[in-house]
Formats: sequence, C-alpha cells, structure tokens
Amino acid sequence: MSSAKKNQHTEYSKQRLPVDSACGWDSENIYSSAREYFEDLLLDIDNATSSIEFAVYIFSLDGIGQRVVAALTKAALRNVRIRLMVDGVGSAVQAGTIAGQLTAAGAEVRIYHPLPWYWRNYQWSLRSGDWFRKLYYFIGSMNRRDHRKFCIIDKKLAWCGSFNISPDHLKTVTPWRDYGVRVTGNALLGLTDSFDSIWFHDKFPRTPYPGLNLFRSNATRRLRRLSNRLLVDQIRHARSNVWICSAYFAPSGAVIRAIKSARAGNLDVRIIVAGRSDVSLFPLLSATYFADLLKIGVAIYSYQAGVLHAKAMLVDQQALIGSSNLNHRSFHHDLELDVVLCSQHSVERMRMLLEQDMEKSLILSLDNVSKWGRFILFGWLLRIIRYWM
Repeated sequence: MSSAKKNQHTEYSKQRLPVDSACGWDSENIYSSAREYFEDLLLDIDNATSSIEFAVYIFSLDGIGQRVVAALTKAALRNVRIRLMVDGVGSAVQAGTIAGQLTAAGAEVRIYHPLPWYWRNYQWSLRSGDWFRKLYYFIGSMNRRDHRKFCIIDKKLAWCGSFNISPDHLKTVTPWRDYGVRVTGNALLGLTDSFDSIWFHDKFPRTPYPGLNLFRSNATRRLRRLSNRLLVDQIRHARSNVWICSAYFAPSGAVIRAIKSARAGNLDVRIIVAGRSDVSLFPLLSATYFADLLKIGVAIYSYQAGVLHAKAMLVDQQALIGSSNLNHRSFHHDLELDVVLCSQHSVERMRMLLEQDMEKSLILSLDNVSKWGRFILFGWLLRIIRYWM
C-alpha cells in the first residue's frame, strides 16, 4: 500500500466527529410504507441510465422480488452497469437462480459467503479459487453476514433502510413495521466506496469518505470501531431525547451504559421493542434488559400492531435509519449501513412515526416484567448464544 494511501486512511480512521456536527443531504425522504418504498425504488431503477449498486440481505423471488429482477434485467439490457450483492445465508435458496438470470442479461452478481451445501452459488462468491479454498474461507468467516439493505442509482441517489426484497414486508394480516429513506447528496461517493470496499474486498477506502455525519458504515474493522463509538457517543452526549426503535434489542454493555447515562441526565429516553418478532426467541432475550432500564425511568414500549422489523433512532435533532440492530451481531459481526438525517422535516416526521409506533404498543412496567419472570432464566441463557442471534 502506498504511503499516500496509508496517510489518507490514518487521517480517516482517527477522525472523531462531534455528535452535533452539521450534516444534511440535498434531499431526504422517509418511507414507512413498504408498498410506497418498493414502487418508488422500482421507478428509480427504471429511470437509471448508467449504474446501479445494490446490496441486500434477503432477496426472494416471490412477488416483489420478481418485479425487481425484471427491472434490473431491463436496466442491464439497456447497458446500465448492474452490480448486485446478496447474502449467502439470507438469500441462500434463491441466490443462484437470481444470479443466473441477471448474469445472463449482463449484470454482475456476487453472493456473500455462500453456504457450503449450495455448491452452485460458489461460482458467484466474492473469493476466487477452487471450491476447497472457498469452503475454507467460508468456515473462517461463516458468522459474518452482509445485512445491509441499500441501493445506489447513477451515483445520484440512494435507498437505505430495513426493507429486504421480500413479500414479508407487504403482509396485511400480520403487517411488518419498517423504515426506509431515499437520499441525494455529495456523500453518495462515500456510499459507493463502501459498496466497492466489499465488492473488491479492499482493506481501505479508495477515497476519503465525506464523513460519518451523513452515514454509518462498518465495512472495515476500523470503520466498525468508529461507527460503534459514534453511536455510543451520540447517545451518551444527547441533550434532550433518545428514542430508539429496535427490532432485536440486545445491546452491548457500552450501549446500555450510554442509555443509562442519558437517563441519569434526566433526558427523555424511550425504547420501542418487538412484542412479536420474526425471530421467535428474541423478545425473551430482550426482556432480560428491561428491569434495570425501567427502574431508572426509561420508557419501554412493546409494539403490538404486527412484526416490528424497523431499525431507527431519534437523538435530539438527528434521525438514524438503516439496517443496524442494537444487538451483538450488528455491533460485532454483520455488515451494516445506516443513514443520518437532520433536516427539520425528517426529524419531525421521524418523531411522528415513532409516536405512532408508541400508540400501537404496550407500555411496559416492572409488573409486566415480573409476569414474565418464569421466562427470564431462559432469556439469560439466550445471552450465552447471542453471538449467533
């Protein structure tokens, strides 16, 4: 690595942005409706003229997935460069079929850490070499997944949030609650760099990121440490409110201490958790954290209107929307991407949406927690295996 590149990376890795640093995209549009999110995303894909970078954890060929594949195929046939990255676990069953269809149209597809028993998927894995080398690499990194959900179009606009390409988000009987955002602005260069760092398995960013005050990426080890530290600092140094919406609430000790510190400063601290989850054991794991937080006055809301899958925060005058959960996997293992929003409109809309979630939630108390007492021991046992959850 050149000396210039080393200096560039050192300067970037040492930066520590103040939590109230100025930020702002040229445009920010928050989505809470999966139908609207997918329809507008498809419209942008149809209007793409030069490039599409797309990373998603779950890509299903049911319903919406077929429409996205069709749109990407048409884009590739009109000479738009398509690069799609899907996860080898989240999209395991249909990743090979999707890759085959899109590759035939001229798109480029990578499968992140394919499962060993899906041999066909290995031809699209990130790592080159024979199947033995790829299997060896998978065993050494099997617990690291690409959990990101973002799409960059023509390097002019980007989509990010908690929406997979899956019909689960469109259910009406048991609706899923998610958030997404469409942004435009100069930081798209950094988002593209984040995508490239995984696609080309680069250790370092190719160009200096415009700053983590616009988005949070953990595409490298140093970025992961910086992103985690910025999250903790933002909560710890909040001035008025910390509102958290977390589908899988099992935070690190550093995050718990930051939450307690914010509450000790008499801040308005509220946490929305899943009353019903697509990961059946997770509410029991989350419950092991409630008693300590309730005792110091943290308000905890158990969402009851469907499956909570959203990942969002509102801290003072900044909102954070993306793929990161407040759990062990997001903090230590999975690739994640979140977008920071701070326009007055975005902050007010995020506040309104979270208030809607609270209205559809059960407000927990120590009495609620005590009723679950017979499950808490089991929940504590789950903390032992949270490395995999």
